[in-house]
Amino acid sequence: MIQFIALLLLAVVFGAPPLRGADLDQAKKEGEVVLYTTMIVSDFQVFQKALVKKYPFLKVNHVRLGASTLVSRAIAEFRAGKHLTDVYGVAPDSPNYMREQGILAPYASSEAKYIHKGFIDPNGFWSGITTDVLVTGVNTAQLNVKRAPHSYADYLKPEFKGKMAFHMGTNNPLIGMSEMQGEEKALAYMRSFAKQDLIQHNGYTKISQLLAAGEFPIVAFMQVTKLEKIRERNGPVDWIPLDPSFATVSSVAVSKHAPHANAARLLVDFYLSEEGQKALREIDKIPLRRGVDADSKRVAELIEQTPHVIKYEGDPGKQIKQFNEIFLGR
Repeated sequence: MIQFIALLLLAVVFGAPPLRGADLDQAKKEGEVVLYTTMIVSDFQVFQKALVKKYPFLKVNHVRLGASTLVSRAIAEFRAGKHLTDVYGVAPDSPNYMREQGILAPYASSEAKYIHKGFIDPNGFWSGITTDVLVTGVNTAQLNVKRAPHSYADYLKPEFKGKMAFHMGTNNPLIGMSEMQGEEKALAYMRSFAKQDLIQHNGYTKISQLLAAGEFPIVAFMQVTKLEKIRERNGPVDWIPLDPSFATVSSVAVSKHAPHANAARLLVDFYLSEEGQKALREIDKIPLRRGVDADSKRVAELIEQTPHVIKYEGDPGKQIKQFNEIFLGR
């Protein structure tokens, strides 16, 4: 009841009625749902197989888009009065911005209570479905894990200067630090970190492969999924959690004017359900439902430690400018 009242108040502020659970009979009549998502086709096929098994009547029109393209298209369609989409499956930095643009509807899924704390929007506008966590990656053939950086303070130590790789394609570390320490302290820290003669690369997969190949001994702020995959194959790679580690969240959200509203809610429910979370685990994602752990015990324990979930509530343009000034000198 308290959650419903909260959503009702939000509806007044954002102009959208709070959606309750899906009406199964109405969802059957609608028969289809349009999904804009960043998930690649091959991964979605695995997920869809599980969905069809539970809801054979539901046809999902899957439209795969890049993260920025999805947001731009969704906003453009909304402003043009073209209500074509039911559900958005979006990258970590997208849902709060989309909410601010007024294109999402709050939805209190009955499955949300099973998701780990911090991975559901308290206002009901998006639901986390998978996560990744930023940790320290180590090439164990070059450096003993005990001697590697174990904290953010360790990243600044002189002995690690010129030995750490860093992904230049995302400003997640800056955003996470700003949320955790405040902007002023975060900027001071990142400026010190940038002076560590970082080995700059783009792409988490590429960086993990270069680490395993011995191109450098350390990777700072690295996705744990990429490192764990190599480690499980007996590659010379290990990882160290930070305190707290930063987590990013891929999420789903219902469109404010979903043409198939009940089917949309049903799809979100399935994403959060035990069956849906197990399907996402099959494609090497880290699920977020309690009782559906990651394949790796170590990664599952990392999620239980409650990492800091990056919320992306600041000014994205300002944050990009700050990042570029610090790391690119422009």
